[in-house]
Amino acid sequence: MRSISDQHVADARHGPRGVRRRELTAFLILAFTIPWLLWLLRALTGIDLVAAGGMLGAGVATFVTVRWARRPGDIPRDTAMAPLRPTGRLVRFCLIGLAAPPAFAFLAVAIGALAGVYPIDLTGFSGLRAVYAPETAGQDGVPVGTILSALAVNLGMSVLALPLFFCEEWAWRGFLLPRLRPLGLWPALLLGGLIWGLWHLPGFVGTGTAHRLVPFLVTVVLFNVLLGWLRLASGLIWPCVIAHAANNTLVNAFVQVLFAADDRQALSNPWTLGLGGWPGWLVMLAVIAALVAGDAFRRAAAREPVPARMRARPRRLRRMVTGVFTVVLAAALTGAAVQHSLAPTDPRRYAAPGRLVDLGSHHLHLRCLGTQGPTVVFASGWGDSSTTWADLQAALATSGRRSCAYDRAGYAWSSPGTGDQDVTAQADDLAALLSRAGESGPFVFVGHSWGGHVARLFHARWPERVAGMVLLDPADEHTMKDLATPAAIQATVWSAAAAVGLLRTGDWMVDPREPRLTRDNVPVVFGPATWEAAAAEMRTYDASTRAVREQPRTAGSWGSLPVIVLSARGDQPTITHHRQIAALSTRGRHIVAPTDDHYLHLADPALVLHHVRGIARQKACHQTRGEHEVDRLQPGALAGADRIRIRCWSGGERVAMYLADAAG
Repeated sequence: MRSISDQHVADARHGPRGVRRRELTAFLILAFTIPWLLWLLRALTGIDLVAAGGMLGAGVATFVTVRWARRPGDIPRDTAMAPLRPTGRLVRFCLIGLAAPPAFAFLAVAIGALAGVYPIDLTGFSGLRAVYAPETAGQDGVPVGTILSALAVNLGMSVLALPLFFCEEWAWRGFLLPRLRPLGLWPALLLGGLIWGLWHLPGFVGTGTAHRLVPFLVTVVLFNVLLGWLRLASGLIWPCVIAHAANNTLVNAFVQVLFAADDRQALSNPWTLGLGGWPGWLVMLAVIAALVAGDAFRRAAAREPVPARMRARPRRLRRMVTGVFTVVLAAALTGAAVQHSLAPTDPRRYAAPGRLVDLGSHHLHLRCLGTQGPTVVFASGWGDSSTTWADLQAALATSGRRSCAYDRAGYAWSSPGTGDQDVTAQADDLAALLSRAGESGPFVFVGHSWGGHVARLFHARWPERVAGMVLLDPADEHTMKDLATPAAIQATVWSAAAAVGLLRTGDWMVDPREPRLTRDNVPVVFGPATWEAAAAEMRTYDASTRAVREQPRTAGSWGSLPVIVLSARGDQPTITHHRQIAALSTRGRHIVAPTDDHYLHLADPALVLHHVRGIARQKACHQTRGEHEVDRLQPGALAGADRIRIRCWSGGERVAMYLADAAG
């Protein structure tokens, strides 16, 4: 057993830096391990304790480290929980912590509203009503009672969750920040923010929210700088606890929806929404710049100077930065080498589940099951491949219904197309694919999101080949322009991640509801080529939406085509747009699904399957000019036309054919 004198000798030999390294290592291992264990619990059992358990785990990691990983000293002072005097100073900074995040969020909302990326409603407060009083939707006037109720609810949540926010602040600002200070104030603030942001990663993996990670990291780093100033200026973590609680409740669930219109897609855009989007980044950067200009960071740091013996020497800091950069670069080069060496064998190890159809300039992947017509054709949303429909295809095949899902040019097993891949080119590709594959129409199209654009353009150009449509929360060609640039950035980031082999580490970025076929083929389904194709789609966004907008929009212009438009609930402008699409057909139906999940086919596959089967069983008739429900020809109904061929079918079987002329 080591004696007390031996312990003192060891401490003298290793010095404070050795102690600090041991503390940091123990703390980071514990703090990061706990949320990943909770993530594993969620993946295995569906019990989701990642958020609250991770916050509690950060506090546990701090307690274990300061209590057992080193000799205990004055823990409250060592982790900025004390001293609480002078009381006036503590109260002043706590009030700053409470008021600053909502104030910053109000400024961010104002900037977003002026820029047109935040949908504002100062007459009906429809966004607030949709969240807190949906029974009052459609009413006008200031809902004073609802506002006060929402404010009280979020203040109550702030108070109830204070123990969890304390655990986080005790960890990141109480323990971690002082131990990073020897690197320098700004390296400590920026590195601490990055560590804090990456600690949240288990909350994104496997939840279908991976697209939010990049803007979240930017927000966390900036917010960490401000919390770091608050911690150093006050000398305590308590103002940070209150600021953290105010941000997570008053800002996210109150300020950012208070003046909003009921626009679910705009209010869920991580790049533009409130304090967490670019308007909020501008506000936080402006505040940081003002604090720097006023010398506030230097004065705050001077209140808590780093002992000279603890300061990292410049040469040592350079070595550390160089070492980190070298490790990251080596990992990236190694991953890129692995990706480059394995990619040529992917077609063999991840064989296409369907067949590749030659279109002349490129090949498209098509997977079909079943035999009975009319054939159901699935068109995927942006960033998704044919495998997302595998479970629905299997369910249709059990009753004999034929269905086909395909990958657009560049996605998954399809090769890149030539020229701009706007929605017009994609509709042309789909028409050529079905013809070259020998798939006889008419077809029932199921289009999700961006796939709704493809289905609508296909119908506009070849109406006689369409027996019906089921559109799942189709993209809005009028209001989604602000998402094009962030989506292209997201695709570029994921393409880079795939290029260095990160996506070969497993299906961590895949929605766990995706079919097994998706999860088993991640390196191809979400490979670099897929994300490059997704980015290319967004670069042609204007041309694509213009082509859709130019189509006839008068009610009944689709004739009697069987159409169902399924909307995710909660976004009134988009629901109104979907209702207008359904009205293009005299037999169109608009249905709001009992979920606010954009991925309806994953959130409620039974509902989607029910309506697809219903449309496939309906009777439809087509003629070469327009579209009519025809049981028998009425004299004069076709006046002014030459000979017109009209075909009718029901459940895929042709039941009648008419050859008419102007005499009827």
